[in-house]
Amino acid sequence: MTTKLNSKSQRGLAIALQVPSEYLDAVIRGVPMSATDILKFCPHCWQPGTTLEEIWLLPRSQFCFLCGTALRNSCAKCNEPITSLKFRFCPYCGFPYKASKDSESQSRSR
Repeated sequence: MTTKLNSKSQRGLAIALQVPSEYLDAVIRGVPMSATDILKFCPHCWQPGTTLEEIWLLPRSQFCFLCGTALRNSCAKCNEPITSLKFRFCPYCGFPYKASKDSESQSRSR
């Protein structure tokens, strides 16, 4: 009956499906969008289990608007693209997406 999805419904559906609203917009328009363009997060500000900040998902966003850290869209260890933040660890190498403060301080001291 309807051929267009209003923006409020689109945002609600994106939250329910845990995908960025830009992804749904691309699906509606029939434009391909790669996973590495979609999922970006700040390794310092993001808390596992929470939704991503919408501003991180914008195509032009490269740095966190809160702390200035470069946004990450791939695993820090194996460099495989992040396709889902439903889990806390990389499915390829098992490395945590958000490193603990102990591992960050060890990597800085090397």
